[in-house]
Amino acid sequence: MAELSKEEKKALMKKWKDSQSKKYILSKTKTQKLFRYLETQLEDTPCNHKLCHTEQWLKDNLPEEKVKSVIAEMKEMGGYCDCEVLLNCYEKYDIV
Repeated sequence: MAELSKEEKKALMKKWKDSQSKKYILSKTKTQKLFRYLETQLEDTPCNHKLCHTEQWLKDNLPEEKVKSVIAEMKEMGGYCDCEVLLNCYEKYDIV
């Protein structure tokens, strides 16, 4: 493996620092509630590879103007369906 240049190291460090101080649209409390809701829903029915449950919860619990922004944020984290929101967004929202 080739060694990283000074510029590449700086870019990686900046990306890491930015991710550490990232402010998410959903509060930690709302994120926890969403994840509990998704866990319950997915226990009863398998994921249909869409954001049906996620979108429903967001519409029921957030102002309408925030829903699209939260979905976009989750997709940036790899949450393109309900099960991926749980699997890919959980650690990034720092719920652990």
